[in-house]
Amino acid sequence: MNGNIIIDTNIIIYLSKKILPPEKIFFDDTLYSISIITKMELLGYSFSSQLEEDNLKKIISSFNLVSINNKIVDATIQLRKNNKIKLPDAII
Repeated sequence: MNGNIIIDTNIIIYLSKKILPPEKIFFDDTLYSISIITKMELLGYSFSSQLEEDNLKKIISSFNLVSINNKIVDATIQLRKNNKIKLPDAII
């Protein structure tokens, strides 16, 4: 698979808990990214240990980080107008 893929928050959680093996979702020649919203959702969690938080930070650092820009703002507005969707999910 070639291209760009934005990974959702739940996928990162499944990876960090070893529920989802990386080889099932990652392919060569593909850029994997997460939204800044995903990073905020993940790191806003109250971790049970520093090790757990450090592991998640390591996973997050392996992805390209997509910030919010005007194009994303405009697309988010349209998504919310046309669909019943929460703001963070619309941004992602």
